[in-house]
Amino acid sequence: MPSKDIALKDIFEEIPHRLSKILAPAPIKELLPTNFPSTELRVDFLARLEDESVLHIEFQSFNDPNIPFRMLRYYLAIWERYPNSPIKQLLVYVGNRKLRMKSKLRLRNLTFSYEMLDIRQIDCRVLLESPDPMDRLLACLCGVEDELYLIEKLIKTMEGMNEEERKDYLLKALTLTELRPNLRIRLTEEVKHMPIVVRPEDVRLPKRKLRKDILYRLGLEEGKQIGELEFAQNMVITLVESRLGYVPEGLAERVREIKDKEFLHTLIKKLISSEDILGVLKRELSV
Repeated sequence: MPSKDIALKDIFEEIPHRLSKILAPAPIKELLPTNFPSTELRVDFLARLEDESVLHIEFQSFNDPNIPFRMLRYYLAIWERYPNSPIKQLLVYVGNRKLRMKSKLRLRNLTFSYEMLDIRQIDCRVLLESPDPMDRLLACLCGVEDELYLIEKLIKTMEGMNEEERKDYLLKALTLTELRPNLRIRLTEEVKHMPIVVRPEDVRLPKRKLRKDILYRLGLEEGKQIGELEFAQNMVITLVESRLGYVPEGLAERVREIKDKEFLHTLIKKLISSEDILGVLKRELSV
């Protein structure tokens, strides 16, 4: 199971107070088992509501053209287990690209549909003002206008936690923001001085992805501390690669030559806020 799915499952096991009210058409009465051994299917979230209906929520991080067929299989498995309960299905899209999936399936003798929501339609401030830490975590995936405000709220949430709780909360935030690369870079920069040791085994990613992961790339593995200058240099290179998908020839060498930390921090802010990454590089670094 991908790390993002694990994080979402863990969060929803605690029933985020405010988001559950947004997503569920009625208050949640009880959580239901999510696995269906006879079919080898497992859904992301299943609950009985106070109106006695069954709510199924599925999270999707990429556009899958076959998702209507999968949702139909889930529906049939749920109906077989709870034949006397109305079933409500909701597909919550948490991906970074534009939502392009269909919420309806039309076959020759069958028409099937379900509700669908792009989580970015929810204003993150609605969840950030919730007293529930899980709501604040999920705000990372919602519509964000002020990333710094969101990060400040997450850090403030961690202030009352013990070390293990802070570590678990931070890792969940970093895992979820794999889906929001720019936010993840800013979050990593803001928390790098927090007294939390993050090792590669803590970041639940396959080895092939771990080497590309921002935490690994920025030298946080094994609690390693690197100088602020090197950190800023790495941040510029990683940010460019994240935005462009590649590192322009000669960029890494050019960035390593820069010894002015303030210039690098200013450059990072420009790269984060600009849509024209190549233009910024040309103006600031003559690359």
